[in-house]
Amino acid sequence: MNFFQLLRKKKELIPLVAFMTVAATGATSFALYSLRKTDVIIDRKRNPEP
Repeated sequence: MNFFQLLRKKKELIPLVAFMTVAATGATSFALYSLRKTDVIIDRKRNPEP
């Protein structure tokens, strides 16, 4: 059964899928934003101080 066929058959899953998509997008964008900040050190050997 295809994903979209399942959503067409069980319409109560549409808000759940929409909420999970928004939550995953927000979490991913916040993680990328946090990693690009200057106070985060990813490589300590080349950059010991922020």
